[in-house]
Amino acid sequence: MTKERFSGIDDYLLKRRSQRGLSQEGLALELQSFSELFADIDSLAISRWERGKISPNIRRQIALMEFFSDEAHLLLSNPDFELRQLPSMSAFQKMLDQQTSYNHVMGAHPYIPSDNINFDKINKHADNAEQMIRWISHYHSNLTRQRENWKPAFITPLVEHPSTEVTFYQVDGVLIGHIILLRISPDTLNLLLTGQLDDCELTPAHLVDSDRAASTYILSAYLGGRHIAEDYLTHLLLSLIENPLTLALGYRARSDIGIKLMDFLTGVRIATGEPLTDRLDGARYNGKRYSYVSFSIQREDLLSSPLLLNLMRNATEAEKV
Repeated sequence: MTKERFSGIDDYLLKRRSQRGLSQEGLALELQSFSELFADIDSLAISRWERGKISPNIRRQIALMEFFSDEAHLLLSNPDFELRQLPSMSAFQKMLDQQTSYNHVMGAHPYIPSDNINFDKINKHADNAEQMIRWISHYHSNLTRQRENWKPAFITPLVEHPSTEVTFYQVDGVLIGHIILLRISPDTLNLLLTGQLDDCELTPAHLVDSDRAASTYILSAYLGGRHIAEDYLTHLLLSLIENPLTLALGYRARSDIGIKLMDFLTGVRIATGEPLTDRLDGARYNGKRYSYVSFSIQREDLLSSPLLLNLMRNATEAEKV
């Protein structure tokens, strides 16, 4: 059903309601039964939405599309579909500029031009993957100031699991960014985010196969510049949304940029690690610094994130050019 094109939620709602053969009152009653998001909806609200007088918030728009059995991310990713409540990307772009321009601890590479966008994306089967895993182990130990010493012997079995997604970013053979995504059960994710299970205690036995519903856990990520950050986020978020077997996203942010990314994605804070005193150490949250701050985002909340919607629409626009 999502092959059709709509100019906005008013056009979409009018057409889908007519196709279903529902009156405005009938649709309001069915929506009330469908989701608590529509508990206070009546025929007058439906009329106003269809006439474009007011527009339901993005979360309600997604629920409307789910009610009509459409894939919301396919509709909302179309830049021609008007989203009146969607904030611009300016605040996010400003944050990336600030975080990835100078502070090497949080993501800048002093040897790579700041405007360099000619990076290579390498997967885990690359010939030099073993070397890159060694670099990641050094990166993580340095990032945490030796609080968490990850050895290649810990990372490699997790990376080699068939369901693990890995991307290495390189410029002229230099590793300037990476991301390691693990598929785990919701129970395992909860143990990790609440601190009951340490990352270094993870084994391949904790991982879930690709053909089973699971949560996605960002084991490790490094964004070596603005263009890397944009590509990484677009790839990450679209892959999560497009996979119906993804239940949630979890992340232990260990740096300021990780905290800011979770804020833009409307992540829910779950727990904090040990308090830290050095102003350049760990992640700053609510005026204090911690060894990590863990976040969780449910799939349906991720889809309604303004940052995700902007990235999806920008990616679709770029494909048209």
